[in-house]
Amino acid sequence: MKKFLLGSVGLAAMLAGPAMAADMRLPPPPPPVAYYDWTGVYVGFGVGGVWETVNRTYPNLVVPASVEAALSGGFREMRSNVGLPNPPFNGAAPANLTAVNKITNLFTVGPRLGYAWDRLMIFGTGGWASANIKGQYENANTGVEFNPAFSGQSRNNGWYAGGGFEYMVHKGPLVDVILGAEYQHFDVRSHNAFTDNTVVGAPNTFDQDAKGDIVRARLTIKTQGYGYFWR
Repeated sequence: MKKFLLGSVGLAAMLAGPAMAADMRLPPPPPPVAYYDWTGVYVGFGVGGVWETVNRTYPNLVVPASVEAALSGGFREMRSNVGLPNPPFNGAAPANLTAVNKITNLFTVGPRLGYAWDRLMIFGTGGWASANIKGQYENANTGVEFNPAFSGQSRNNGWYAGGGFEYMVHKGPLVDVILGAEYQHFDVRSHNAFTDNTVVGAPNTFDQDAKGDIVRARLTIKTQGYGYFWR
């Protein structure tokens, strides 16, 4: 009798076990990993330096002008001194004559294509570049422009290409803060800069082209697109 009772209790426990397990709630699955969303509206700022080379060529002369590269800030205009060929820039030219080229502004526009790992994104970029280049004669001692009427100016078009990275450093309730760095190489093709050819011994009609490299740090403020304005 005891054996039968113990066997019955054991059988009941075996039958109740699966039923109790079926009634138990399983723990919820872990939430999916939330990666950073790079879509939105961006407002950015940049600061950096430009290494540029401006070439000035006198098409009617056999010897072109030699050029030195310069590193300068855009606020002061990107200046480079130009060595003048001799002849004809010799005794007939005004005393202390020197030539300077300036990139007074540089504009680039093009798409960016990137790949993101959550908060980090690397990207490549390229497109159209345009530069306003001014070539003028100056007094080598005083730096004063010889005569504004003798300066030549051209709007040169070309291309640029580069790349960089960005990293989201702060995610806020309204905007996110993103830091990054970028490199670009630009090349704007030769264009004629015609001037009043009246300087004695100094031909003023010349061609100009420019190329250079831009390195800058980026600060970007990102909103969540149009949804930002409805919150």
